[in-house]
Amino acid sequence: MSAKQTLALSKTQFGLVCAAFIANLVFIPSISTHLMQGTWGGHSVMTRLPNSLVSVLGFPVYSYTLITWHAAAALSLAAAMFVQFVLAHRTERSDRAVAFHKALGPVVLCTLLPVFLLFALALSLCVIHTPFNHVMFTVLPLMIFYAIFRALIGLWRGDRELHADSMFLAFMLLESAPVYRIVMFAFLSFGGAPLAPNGEPVDGGAAIRTVIVLAMLTLGYWSCGRLRRNWLPLVLLGSVLVLSLTFLPWSLTGAP
Repeated sequence: MSAKQTLALSKTQFGLVCAAFIANLVFIPSISTHLMQGTWGGHSVMTRLPNSLVSVLGFPVYSYTLITWHAAAALSLAAAMFVQFVLAHRTERSDRAVAFHKALGPVVLCTLLPVFLLFALALSLCVIHTPFNHVMFTVLPLMIFYAIFRALIGLWRGDRELHADSMFLAFMLLESAPVYRIVMFAFLSFGGAPLAPNGEPVDGGAAIRTVIVLAMLTLGYWSCGRLRRNWLPLVLLGSVLVLSLTFLPWSLTGAP
C-alpha cells in the first residue's frame, strides 16, 4: 500500500468525502434565515418549520432549540471528521500531523459524537411524529454509532481497511443531511412543497436521500474492491428503507 493511501481510502472514497463536506454550503440560506429571522426553514410560512414545545426526558424544550443545537453538533462533528480524513490522506505525514490525528480521535469519540447523538435522537424521537420520517431520521444516528463502533473494532485489530471503511460509512451517513437538503430544494424547484400541511417534512425527501446515500456508499466500496466486505451496513440501511416503505404509511409529497 502506498504512503498516500494511509487510511486505506480509495481516491473515489476520498473524493466523495470532500464532495459531501463541501455540500454543507447548502445550509448557508437556512443558517442566514435563522440568524436574521430566528426561524428554521424557508422565508415563507409554507416552508417554515413550526416552533413547537416538546418534552425531552421530561424537560420542556422548543423544537427550534433542538434544531439549533443539532445543527451545531452535526457541523462540528463533520468538520472534525473531515480534518481526520485530510490528515490521514497525505503523501507524507509529519510527526505533528500524526500526533494531532491521534489527539483529535478521542475528542470525536468522547465529546463530539455523544453530543451529536443526544441532539439527533432527541430531534428525531421528540419532534418528528409521522411514522416514515420518524423511523428514517432515527435510524441515521443509530447507524452512525454502529459505524464508529465498527471503526473502533478495526483500530483494535490493527485492520486499517475496516477502520477506514467504517469511518467512511459514518461520515457519509452524517453528511446525508446536505443530501437531504438538496433533495428538498429539488422538490421546491419542481413546484412541490418540502413541508406537509401538518408542518412535517414530506416523506419523499428521506426516501430519496437514503437511496442517494446508499448509491454513494456502494460506489465508494466498489472503487476500492471492498464492496463484499462491507455488505452488512448497506443491507441494514437498505432493509430499513424497504421495510419502512412496505409496512409504514407514507406519501411522496406528504407526511401522513
